[in-house]
Amino acid sequence: MSDGSGEIIIKGGSCEIYFSNEDFPQSGTDPKKHKTEILNIKQIIISGDAQIPNFDTGELPVKFQGTIKVICK
Repeated sequence: MSDGSGEIIIKGGSCEIYFSNEDFPQSGTDPKKHKTEILNIKQIIISGDAQIPNFDTGELPVKFQGTIKVICK
């Protein structure tokens, strides 16, 4: 569960997504889109699955500008 520090947590299995509505309020009229203008992605951590090694970018010197895609089937 997100501790309210601007984290977005995605858990595998049935796919659970946790984030703070205060940190990431609904954006525009699309109820599925949440956005913040004051926070930037500074670190990406993947852990807890024995099929892949743990991954940590470390803290990035500038904001991450790529795309992270999670595919559910």
